[in-house]
Amino acid sequence: MIRGTTVACLALVAFAAAAQDPRYCGTPVRAPDGTIARSAAARAQFVKLYPCPSTGKTAGACPGWAVDHVIPLACGGCDQVGNMQWLPARIKSASGAHAKDRFERVIYCKRAAR
Repeated sequence: MIRGTTVACLALVAFAAAAQDPRYCGTPVRAPDGTIARSAAARAQFVKLYPCPSTGKTAGACPGWAVDHVIPLACGGCDQVGNMQWLPARIKSASGAHAKDRFERVIYCKRAAR
């Protein structure tokens, strides 16, 4: 029961803060194939400002890490530096009922449905 209560509380806090959160941009732009369009320029700017945690480089591969959107693009998150973070690849690519992206949709997509 604690897990469900915690998720519900986090969802309420995120929902209340979302109304003024500049990381929300609304409905995502979609490419012709239906995927969410992403900005290579925004990613490059993020990596330039925040070098790879494992190599310290601002270009090329970043072993063990992935650029992640704090508020998912599918939930109205902006494809901008202020909505990006480095995340360990093992977390970013995790699967299952409690995977990061599924958990985020419970919290952040509530606002997008509004």
